[in-house]
Amino acid sequence: MEKNKNSQLHFDSLPRKNAAGGGSAMDIPLPPRPWYVKYRKYIVGGAVLAALMIYAVVLQLGPRTLKVTIGDEQMAVVTEGEFLEYIDVNGVVSPATSMRVNAQEGGTVERICCRNGDVVRRGDTILVLSNPKVLEEIAAERQTYELQQMQHRQQLIEMQQKSITLRSQALQANFELKKMAQDYELAEEEARMGVKSQAQLKVARDEYDYNRQRTLLNIESLHQDSVLNIIGRQLIEQQMAMEAQRLANSISRRDALAVLAPTDGQISNLNASIGAQVSAGEQVGEIGVLTDYMVTARLNEYYIDHVQTGLPATATLKGQRHAFEVSRTTPQVQDHSFAVELKAAPLSSQEETEEWRVGQTLRLQIELGKPERRLIIPRGSFYAQTGGQWVMLVDETGHSAHRIPIKLGRQNTEHYEVLSGLHAGDRILISGYEAFGDAEVVKW
Repeated sequence: MEKNKNSQLHFDSLPRKNAAGGGSAMDIPLPPRPWYVKYRKYIVGGAVLAALMIYAVVLQLGPRTLKVTIGDEQMAVVTEGEFLEYIDVNGVVSPATSMRVNAQEGGTVERICCRNGDVVRRGDTILVLSNPKVLEEIAAERQTYELQQMQHRQQLIEMQQKSITLRSQALQANFELKKMAQDYELAEEEARMGVKSQAQLKVARDEYDYNRQRTLLNIESLHQDSVLNIIGRQLIEQQMAMEAQRLANSISRRDALAVLAPTDGQISNLNASIGAQVSAGEQVGEIGVLTDYMVTARLNEYYIDHVQTGLPATATLKGQRHAFEVSRTTPQVQDHSFAVELKAAPLSSQEETEEWRVGQTLRLQIELGKPERRLIIPRGSFYAQTGGQWVMLVDETGHSAHRIPIKLGRQNTEHYEVLSGLHAGDRILISGYEAFGDAEVVKW
C-alpha cells in the first residue's frame, strides 16, 4: 500500500497539460511489481540449502553405499561339507629317547673326539680325560695284589702238602685196620685148631676192637682235616679271585678315563673343552637314539582345554605323511602358550631314519576331533576387520553386496564353521574390508 501511495504521489506531481496548450494527454500508470521479485535471490538460495539438507538427511538415514572394484577371486560360496577342527603349528624334531653321557671318573679333559651333531656308534670315544692320581692308585693296587697273590700261593702250597700228609696218614690207618682184621681172623683159626685157648682169643678180640675203634676215629679225624683243608683252599682261591677282580676294577678306572658312547645315536649338549675339569658322575653330553622321534611345539593357551594326550596328528616330510600322537602336555602357561610333545610312529627302515634331522622344523596338524558335516566358508582376510561378527553378502545380481550379521564357530587353516546368518549357496566377499570404511553397501 505504501508503495502504491508513493506511486500516486509521483503521478500527481507530474506536470499536466491543458487544452489551451495544444491538447494534453494523461500518462498511463504502471502496474505494481510482485513482492517476491525483490527477494528472489534469497528464496532460491534457501531452496537450494533446504534441498541439500534433505539430501544429507536421506543419506544419513539410508544405507551408506560405496562404489568399488570386485573380482571373482574375492568372492566365495557358502557350502555344506566335511569340517575337521585341527591346529596348524610348527614343531621341532628331537629324539624320543635320549641317554645321558656321564664321566665315570673325574679328571682333566685331554682330548675331544666328537662334536655336537656327530653320529656315533656304541663304544666310540667321546672324550679322553687325564688323572695322575688314578694312575697312582692303580699302580699301588697292582703292587698290593701281587704281594697278596704270593702269600696266597704259599698258603696253597702248604695246604697241598698238608693234604698229601693227610692222605698218607689215612692210607696208613686203613692198612693198619686191615692188618688188625687179618690178625684177629688168624687168632680165631688158631683157637678152632686148639693152638690158642678161648681166653687168649678173648684178649685178641678185645685188642682188635680197641684198635679198630681207635683207627676209625683216626680215619674220621683225617677226613675232617682233609675237608677243612679243601675248604680253606677254596676260600683262598675265592679271595684270590676277589683280589683279581678288585685289581681289574682298579684298572678299569684307567679305561674309564675315556668317556665312551653308551648307545648308537647323535651327540648333543656336549659342553666340554680342552683343559676343563670334569667330576666323577658329571654329565658331559647326551645321545639321542635315532630310531624314533618326537616333536615339541607350543600352542596358544586357548587350546589348553582342547588338547589331550592321545590326539592324532600328521606331518609331511619330503612328500611322505607321518603319523604322530600327542604323548604329553605341559599345563604351565608362559607367554600365553603351553608346550606339547608328539611322538612319531617307529620308523621301519634306515631310509626313513636318514630323512629325519634333529632340530628340523615340521608343520603339524593336530586333529581335535572327527570330521563333521557343517556349513563352512573359506578363510579370508575379512576376519581381521569383522572378527567373524559380520560379512558382506552378495545379492542375486552379483554386482552389489550388503552387510549382514553372522556368527562363526570353530576354524582350521582352510575354513570357518558358520553357526548362523548364512545359508548354503550364499555368496560372500572374503577379501579384506579395509577399503570399504563404514559403507554398508558396496557396488561394482
